[in-house]
Amino acid sequence: MTAKRGNGLGAAPKRSTLSGRSETGYGRPPEHGRFKPGQSGNPKGRPKKSRNAKTIIRRVLDSTVTVREGDHTRTVSKLEGIILRQVEGALKGDPKAALAALRMMAQVGLLDSREMVDDRPQLSAAEQAIVDELFEKKPKRRQRQ
Repeated sequence: MTAKRGNGLGAAPKRSTLSGRSETGYGRPPEHGRFKPGQSGNPKGRPKKSRNAKTIIRRVLDSTVTVREGDHTRTVSKLEGIILRQVEGALKGDPKAALAALRMMAQVGLLDSREMVDDRPQLSAAEQAIVDELFEKKPKRRQRQ
């Protein structure tokens, strides 16, 4: 029994050129479909001044905005303004702003335990006992009636 070549769907057999070049096949497209020397695969390519989303966001957040703090006004980047507003909201008691501020601090490494040990005020034994007691207690939830 002889082995069949091809997939039986009338595929053209591989051709070898007389000049000794390799056959057409996987990784070797026909010569008329290959890129010509000096020609790129995408001649039009990406336009020179097109920007991706990361560049646009960075550019917008680096632009400046005027912020009023009490009697003074100052110019800060929009990113800094966002952070200032989040912290202000957290200080006013907004739990979502507090959570967002804490997440930002954690992302940039401000809440690392190594750094916090040095900056933390030392508690007396009585104060430490109160803190430990607060963390040990689990609040009881009311059942709805």
